[in-house]
Amino acid sequence: MATRILIYRMGAFGDTLLLALLFKQLGNHYGNAHITLAANPNYAAPLLDSGLIHEILDGDSSPFHLLYNAQPQENDALCRLIKRYDMCMFYTSDISGELAKRLSSNGLGHCRIHPPFPPHSEEIHICEWMMRPWLILGTPELGKIKLGPSQKNFTSSVKLLDKYDLEHSSFFAIHPGGGGKSKWIPLPILDTMVRKQADETGQLPVVIEGPADSVVCEEFQRLFDDSIPVLRDTTPKVLSALLSKSSAYFGGDSGVSHLASLYAPRATILYGPDSNMRVWRPIGSGTQCIPWKTMGG
Repeated sequence: MATRILIYRMGAFGDTLLLALLFKQLGNHYGNAHITLAANPNYAAPLLDSGLIHEILDGDSSPFHLLYNAQPQENDALCRLIKRYDMCMFYTSDISGELAKRLSSNGLGHCRIHPPFPPHSEEIHICEWMMRPWLILGTPELGKIKLGPSQKNFTSSVKLLDKYDLEHSSFFAIHPGGGGKSKWIPLPILDTMVRKQADETGQLPVVIEGPADSVVCEEFQRLFDDSIPVLRDTTPKVLSALLSKSSAYFGGDSGVSHLASLYAPRATILYGPDSNMRVWRPIGSGTQCIPWKTMGG
């Protein structure tokens, strides 16, 4: 019989992808584990399509809205859901203790609560922090994970690339934005890196533009080349397949960079002074993290 595990973790795109290491080690330890993730379904889709998890629940919807109900009812929808699982982990703040009280009063002793982020005084990698309650899994194996896309998403990415006459390994991907303006790579530095990669490999750079990246992507196009291909409005699961077909990736501190770390063959990620590389560096193999200051920026 499968060991049914529920993980609740709401957060940004990169936060969700960093759970990949936990799921990988849970799968290795419990060979028959059935893992359900309650999170943003769009962010979690690549993990489902790559087979790390088996089910996604919308962590913003019912019954998780009952997590902090001031007057919880006995055996309500949330409790009934939790009882379907052998183990449950809630990565959420419970400063008041109300959630722990609710779980205890309903006899849900198989549930654990763990703060989603480490305290500022304890500067450890976020994966080490999230795996701290799972003593049975041992030490997190940072930097040793690489994922592959589902065949369906691989096919969708091929169709997308065909529009730009791009073939396997004929392009590398870049993401100028993401993570807030203070975390954008200085464009002269990115321009230098991209030109060097293009000159040395003869490959075409392709810009990935997210919903909040239009301004920085337009600025980069003007600096580098107005004719550079730009991929817009690509879903995370199709983007994961596209990145797996690229030869390399260059980007800053962003959710797309975390995705590239897991799927692209090689990823170079640049960190500025507003990014904590010690805590938030991506976990994929073949990933190189570089501070801006070493690049003259």
